[in-house]
Amino acid sequence: MKRILNNINKRKFLIFPSTFLIVTMLTVNCSKDELNLTNPNNLSTTSFWKTADDAEKGLVSCYGPLTTIPGWGRMMGAILTTHRGDDVNPFSWPAVSDPGTLTVQATDGRVSEGWGELNAIIARTNAVLYYVPQITMDEAQKKRILGEAAFMRAMARFYLINMWGNIPLILKPVEEVNDLFVEQASQQAVWASIITDCKLAQSSLPETVNAANVGRATWGAATVLLGKSYLFTKDWANAATEFKKIVDKPTLYKLVTNYEDNFLTATNNNAESIWELQYQSNQNANWGSSGTINVSRGQGYEPDVAPTAYTSQGSVTVNKWVFDAFMAQKTKSGKIDPRAYATMIWDYPGAKIYQDDFKAKLIGSDVNKTYVRKYLNFDKQTSLTPGGWFYSSNNRRMIRLADVLLMYAEAQNEASGSDVNAYAAINRVRARANMADITPGLSKEDFRNAVRNERVLELSLEGDRIFDLLRWGTMADVFISHPEYRSNSGGTFIKGKHEYLPIPANDVNANPKIKQNPGY
Repeated sequence: MKRILNNINKRKFLIFPSTFLIVTMLTVNCSKDELNLTNPNNLSTTSFWKTADDAEKGLVSCYGPLTTIPGWGRMMGAILTTHRGDDVNPFSWPAVSDPGTLTVQATDGRVSEGWGELNAIIARTNAVLYYVPQITMDEAQKKRILGEAAFMRAMARFYLINMWGNIPLILKPVEEVNDLFVEQASQQAVWASIITDCKLAQSSLPETVNAANVGRATWGAATVLLGKSYLFTKDWANAATEFKKIVDKPTLYKLVTNYEDNFLTATNNNAESIWELQYQSNQNANWGSSGTINVSRGQGYEPDVAPTAYTSQGSVTVNKWVFDAFMAQKTKSGKIDPRAYATMIWDYPGAKIYQDDFKAKLIGSDVNKTYVRKYLNFDKQTSLTPGGWFYSSNNRRMIRLADVLLMYAEAQNEASGSDVNAYAAINRVRARANMADITPGLSKEDFRNAVRNERVLELSLEGDRIFDLLRWGTMADVFISHPEYRSNSGGTFIKGKHEYLPIPANDVNANPKIKQNPGY
């Protein structure tokens, strides 16, 4: 996949006519011949979607928005996800950190960037899913291409519905202006579409790919996304069934021995990873969205979470309740949970920030704060030195086995109570950290709380916390009950508003059928 995605950096994406806005300009004294002009720079759908090579190129373009700066390269990687959780406490940084400091507006460029890249994936996958079935080609190859496209479309919609709440449901290529003037669909209809796409992907994709294609969607990625879709819609039994398919593949996915290997460049694409984004180190890349020539595809969000003395951005601290959760339990040998050291930085003996001792630059009250460690690249001197924004190729692990084990334990408990398999799943995660087993016999509520607490210890600062709060229905209560979680900015959570981001103003203004989210 790296080889395939590298080609994207060497040329512009093919821009398909199906995603164009076709605008007819009528002027005075124009003849019919003058109106019937052909743009020589546009490649028509009839001339493009002809061969298996065309189908592969179209599919590659669907992956393009993932690792750009507006995508998970930066905005989706931190500003629009990690910064919004209650595990972090963002500092004010106008026009950048607004989603996390609860000052976001519909005109915020960061919001439109994430929205734009996710919708770019949908537009491109719509084209693949519509035109590729018409191509005469090897049926196995066609099946795999359609499966990957279906997964990518489901994935993009999964994030759109969980971040914006009320979204349109466009299932075919946009070929004329009126195709864009659509209303938002019900959440039920969107989830149904996501589940349908996941099932298609699951039945079409291989379990593994060769080294050249690492990063492509696989059966495992589709299965987990299907399970998550059931989990988020509270279809507990089906969620547990899908997650168990992953749990029952011990030779396919394994927890790595060293927890921190999930966040280091040297251990990209390890045995625990079910799907991860393939970042590329290129400090000479261009800043922009997919389609930009030589666009950046590095891990550009590091400056948004690095400690304040090591970044040019506002950054964040880790909220004290997360630190306290790690300190509340000791390992079987009486030590601090080793996941704490891979997740956070604080003033402990021998603590380092990049190449410096913790106290070398963090003086005064800053010494008493806790900072993000996860995904920081300590081979560098600061988050931007050397190499700047696009230097790191530390892949983002979008789906990993530990998360699946905890989701399985949660779904099984909610479906029919915690059985031996649910305990085995959560204890498998704890055993990797040398933590004592959760003792069987807990009530349904107590087991639920045990799983939720374990998600904090295992998954904090990975960008998933905001989605957990959303699906549990606890987001407003958590932030309103704990204003100190936004003490670095003084942001105030408004119930019925801040659960979702605003629909970008340009989209609302351009389409009278689109309704803005409440409160914006």
